Amino acid sequence: GGFSGNPFGSGGFQYGGSGDTEGFHDLFGDIFGDIFQQRGGTGRSSGRKAKGADLRYTLNVSLEEIATGTEKTISFMRQKNGREETTKLSVKVPAGVRQGQRLRLAGEGDVSANGGVAGDLFVIINIIEHPLFRREEDDAVIDVPVSFVDALLGNSIEIPTLTGKVLLKVPAGTNSGQTFRLKGKGFPTAQHGFGDILVRVHIDTPQNLGAKEKELVQQLAKATGETPQVKAFKEKMAQLMRKRHP
Repeated sequence: GGFSGNPFGSGGFQYGGSGDTEGFHDLFGDIFGDIFQQRGGTGRSSGRKAKGADLRYTLNVSLEEIATGTEKTISFMRQKNGREETTKLSVKVPAGVRQGQRLRLAGEGDVSANGGVAGDLFVIINIIEHPLFRREEDDAVIDVPVSFVDALLGNSIEIPTLTGKVLLKVPAGTNSGQTFRLKGKGFPTAQHGFGDILVRVHIDTPQNLGAKEKELVQQLAKATGETPQVKAFKEKMAQLMRKRHP
């Protein structure tokens, strides 16, 4: 089956007939997620055929998959003419979907025993936690450690994107916490554009320096003097102390 109406709509559960709802039945889907079904009653004796119950399926997707869009095959159980059947369907996931968004597959839910109208299947998007990226609106954010040597002298380092990798030029004198923006490398936007990748740099300080290395660092500190941010901080602190104790 295909999508009916706007795939980004809120969707919802609708139940045919006027009988009582039987509650929830938990069934396990395949590796893509769990399926939760809620079935409607069979209706009263009005002669009208009951609409089959709508079903809900939770589909796990990665940040890479929602950056470009993907198609997945899901396996679930539904009722058709009073019998349980295992069904496989192909689900197209549009690029840029968000956590908890529902995709409606019309007519892919339960079919009541009396051959009434089929219910719908609602596929609920669940975004898997990424080992490097996190999503902020339409941007992807990544924290990247940079060696103190590269931060001092500058260098080009490899950065992963959602679809490949790029070289990022880290200028000499880069500070920890500084952010670089890779334009158009993020997620699709509602305005048919793309967000960015924000690269947040963290200076990786070496540990367990030996005596020779410590001597070299001390010589470097004497040669360069106070760093700009440390100097500015000390000046502001001195002004604060003078205000407190004039």
